[in-house]
Amino acid sequence: MQARLTEPVAKAAHTDTPTAAVAAGGVLGEASNDRESRELFDRLQRRMPGANTRTATFYRPYPLAIDRGEGAYVWDADGNRFVDLLNNYTSLIHGHAAPAITEAIRREAERGTVFPAPTKLQAELAERICERVDSVEMVRFTNSGTEAGMHAVRCARAATGRSLVVKARSGYHGSWDGLPSSESETAGIPPANLEQILWVDYNSVGDLERVMAEHGDRVAAIVLEPVLGCAVIPATAEFFQAAARLARESSALFVVDEVVTLRLAHAGYQAELGVSADLTTFGKLIGGGLPIGAFGGRRDLMELYDPRRAGAIEHHGTFNGNGLAMAAGVASLDLLTADEIQRINGLGARLAASLRQSIAETGLTAQVTESGSLVQVHFVDSPPASGADIRPGAEELARFHRAAPAWGVYIAPRGERDRTTAMDEGLVADAA
Repeated sequence: MQARLTEPVAKAAHTDTPTAAVAAGGVLGEASNDRESRELFDRLQRRMPGANTRTATFYRPYPLAIDRGEGAYVWDADGNRFVDLLNNYTSLIHGHAAPAITEAIRREAERGTVFPAPTKLQAELAERICERVDSVEMVRFTNSGTEAGMHAVRCARAATGRSLVVKARSGYHGSWDGLPSSESETAGIPPANLEQILWVDYNSVGDLERVMAEHGDRVAAIVLEPVLGCAVIPATAEFFQAAARLARESSALFVVDEVVTLRLAHAGYQAELGVSADLTTFGKLIGGGLPIGAFGGRRDLMELYDPRRAGAIEHHGTFNGNGLAMAAGVASLDLLTADEIQRINGLGARLAASLRQSIAETGLTAQVTESGSLVQVHFVDSPPASGADIRPGAEELARFHRAAPAWGVYIAPRGERDRTTAMDEGLVADAA
């Protein structure tokens, strides 16, 4: 069964046109079994630009319209079933409609969805996060990872009295003007905002040292992901430890974005890299599939938000800490034990190994990057170490992605896929 997931890599990459890719494995827009997706796209584009409200979910000629999900599977609007290897870009760590999570949401919905007041569930989710991640002594909730990043930077600026932020090229921290993913994706961002950002290459200690030597006394924060999310490229321990050291020596703050990587280690991936962040951002899995974000860290920094304090940082949000997200988040973290993390990390390693074997057997020019339960294919000559290394091979990747649905799998357009606790050895073997 191994060929079901890996064979589309060879077939799709070696076809020269979308029509040829249909013969190899099927292409959206050419197949006969995606009529509802096509019709919904036509309907949406009359009222929504690009028929889309989330850029990462768009691909040509139009995306599959998903109707429902259950466990490790999704069904499109035409009733076709796929093994879901995307899981809403890693946020559904327990797959779709996990019974414990849906029951927690149901119970809370019957009690009321949101109140402008403290709740017991806020305390329970905050305690669970702080108990897991050693560097987090206090935490506040937001409605997205984007908002979490915004406030981590604001906190750093308030604490240091400085404004500059160091970040990695291609590092993704949400859709805020203050932390764009790259120097080329800045449409609509005022030049003054961009002047506050200092860019470094991911995994380049030399870049970090150069930038901090020149600007360190004006840097409020170094903001990094432990795994470069756009490409599943893990940070080296040397890179992260250098960032922590340089931030400390310059009296700046080290902000670690664990929005994705909390799934990789029970105490957060920063612990695996041997560092302790000043501030950490969270999202995705801590909401059990509902919108959420959080930021937390050292008590002295987080107390800058205490409204009893003169000159406290204000932090508002109608749905901050809402009951549904808190209930789902508590259930999600309770399900995500250290043993389950280890198990799905093993499933990721197994898939990465089978992909590498298939690539070697077919003679393709492609690489596989992995970090625990996260795996990604890149059609490049050598293993990528930073965002700059993943740009070649885009055509082959697009053909691979377009062909994948005919093989019964649903993946990200950029070639990423992840494991969830809804999967077991049998399913992964069947899907791989």
